Amino acid sequence: MGASQRLRGVGPGTVRLARVTAGVFLVGMAAFAAVPLAAALGAYPAGRAATAVVLVIGLTGCYLWLAVRAVLDLGSRWDLAVLGGMCALTLAVPYAAGPTWLSVGFMLPLVFAVTLRGWWAAAGFFASLAAGLALSIPQDLDWALFGSLQNLLTAGALAGLTIFATLLAELQRAREEAAKLAVTEERLRFARELHDVLGHNLSVIAMRTELGARIPPEEIGRLRRELTEIHDIARRSLHDVRAVVKGYREMSLERELSGVRRVLETAGVRCDFAELPATLSPQVRVALAWAVREAATNLLRHSDATVCLLGVEPRGDRVTVTVANDGVRPSGGPSGNGGPGNGAAGSGASGDGGASRESEPAVGGSGLAGLDERLAQVGGSCARHTEDGWFTLSMDVPGRQPAAALTSATGDRT
Repeated sequence: MGASQRLRGVGPGTVRLARVTAGVFLVGMAAFAAVPLAAALGAYPAGRAATAVVLVIGLTGCYLWLAVRAVLDLGSRWDLAVLGGMCALTLAVPYAAGPTWLSVGFMLPLVFAVTLRGWWAAAGFFASLAAGLALSIPQDLDWALFGSLQNLLTAGALAGLTIFATLLAELQRAREEAAKLAVTEERLRFARELHDVLGHNLSVIAMRTELGARIPPEEIGRLRRELTEIHDIARRSLHDVRAVVKGYREMSLERELSGVRRVLETAGVRCDFAELPATLSPQVRVALAWAVREAATNLLRHSDATVCLLGVEPRGDRVTVTVANDGVRPSGGPSGNGGPGNGAAGSGASGDGGASRESEPAVGGSGLAGLDERLAQVGGSCARHTEDGWFTLSMDVPGRQPAAALTSATGDRT
């Protein structure tokens, strides 16, 4: 599995985990400040020890401020001032705390890497490492070389972890925006079709009514002919609009599955869909198309899913179709999949890709209740349950067309 495929499963939960992991490591590494503090308190006079304590604590405080804000992807006009103060503290700490200050020598390179951008970050990272090595060489060359190498590896690893967490958050935001753009694109497509259908006819109607208003009263026959032609144009326009709307609303199971897969994968949800039997009747296929749309809408609006599975299990003359996802939210938050208030209208996930993660209040479970009614009309039923963080919508439908609907080669009913 390639890296791009792995990133398809990135969702809000993955972003939170990456940020928490980076934050725990960054805060935990602050414990290394205890090494120069203990050495200063045990080996130096009271005045120098107090100075070392103040400098090391100040350095650690600046490190925590900048590192934690970087993990949370927060910015402030004070960050550069804090970074400047941290540089001054780093220059002073070696003279007060002695060679053990290298235990916290990774802090300044790290904050340069996660606070600044571009080549400024790289320049600050390596310049601070070089400065730390230069400040340590007069005391103990072997310790200076070992400590500088350790600081290089530590700062590089922590900076990579922090940047990775922020990139995951940016990826999640980009995918949510892409899902919203898919909705906008679909609306624009429908608007263009309506404009193409109605624009010319309405212009003709406006022109001919204007001309009709100028016809003298004594030419009643000509006026009637104009009105008749205007009436015909209006009826044709109404027919064209109905055709556009019918084509827009007409449900196709294949198109719905393709559109749902595209939108879910754009939103960072990995899809694994099984093939549906070709023997399903048109009515059952339409009902399943609505079911797929409803399931995708609920997944996007009410879950933190990273995986969506569609399974098919034949059972004699029946077929069980399941749609499952791993995004059930903890109780107490917004309604999870299938929970109370999870009946979002199915229009949010159209077969052409119209779905978004917009947060809308769900109303009384009407979406899934409507799905029950659609399946009942074709002799099917549905059930839903939640287990181990997974929500499953299970639909039992007839696997074959009714016998009365089948015809022989001669066209007679069987």
